[in-house]
Amino acid sequence: MGPPPPLLLLLLLLLLTACATTATAAGDGCSTGCDLALGSYYVGPDQNVTYIGQLFGLGDNYRLLAPYNPGNSNFDFVKIGDRINVSFACQCLARPSDPAATYLAGSLSYAVNTGDTYITIADQYSNLTTADWLAATNTYPANNIPDVGTVNVTVNCSCGDDKVSDAYGLFLTYPLRDSDTLASVAATHGFSSQEQLDTIKKYNPGMDGVTGSGIVFIPTKDPGGNYRPLKSSGQPLSF
Repeated sequence: MGPPPPLLLLLLLLLLTACATTATAAGDGCSTGCDLALGSYYVGPDQNVTYIGQLFGLGDNYRLLAPYNPGNSNFDFVKIGDRINVSFACQCLARPSDPAATYLAGSLSYAVNTGDTYITIADQYSNLTTADWLAATNTYPANNIPDVGTVNVTVNCSCGDDKVSDAYGLFLTYPLRDSDTLASVAATHGFSSQEQLDTIKKYNPGMDGVTGSGIVFIPTKDPGGNYRPLKSSGQPLSF
């Protein structure tokens, strides 16, 4: 049998290329991250800024968070119900069970205490993560977390989207609580016109109309009071 006709060969090559592209793209939610993202941390009972700083890898240097909280005139004191912006690097990570399934998140190391479960650990992070997400992004079974060691805490984040706008490269991960909606949170952060809200919706597909649960991503200003352009989202900030 001779070689396949040129047209058949071309069709075979196109089919192979399509299959390869599909296989590469399957589960690939990101290819790179950005050096900075913020999370809105809801302060609960018996929590202070020292403890919150430790949760986010700052040790006792919680004052490193002060530039991201310009509205807080006394950063040494927070009360229940306050929100504090916490900072972390937004990385492109892969699920342990499926390296092809990538996602954007901050990766934080939590020192396990005796009796901890994914539920109790998630509670410490004030809805910035969930027990189910911790189980999906760690190798320990939910009913067998060791008493000594660390758990990887992942907080989802956004680095922006050039298909939506190149004006925003710094985002706040905001957990919805109580009567919060995407529209109310957007308005609180200065996005109140219909055109602005339409832009925010594009960063948060499926969240329009959701009340009191889940997380939304809101463009936010840097410590200099400016929105950080998407084109500079991979460069360190200097103050």
